[in-house]
Amino acid sequence: MNAAQQHMLDLYRAAQLNQPAPPAPGTGDVEAYRSFRTWRAFQGVVDERVAARRARRAALLRSLLLRGSRRPSALRPAVVRPAVVRPNPAQDSTRRVPDVCGRPAEC
Repeated sequence: MNAAQQHMLDLYRAAQLNQPAPPAPGTGDVEAYRSFRTWRAFQGVVDERVAARRARRAALLRSLLLRGSRRPSALRPAVVRPAVVRPNPAQDSTRRVPDVCGRPAEC
């Protein structure tokens, strides 16, 4: 018997006994997932072993990255270069505004 059939049977029994209908299957799933996620996050804060486990994983990952790379420069942060700002042709009144294909618009 699947969940839909069980729900139909529960509806029939509730109707026979003049009781309120039970909720449909899957109605409270989202709330259950959210409450479980909140509970796990709370346990992660309360339980000190989680922080220790994260520190051990980070140290292991660092050691594996150092062994795997022959160049220490692989672990250096990338240099952030400023973006090139190109002038917008629509803001320049001396030039014609190009259309979607890049051709100048005819007046």
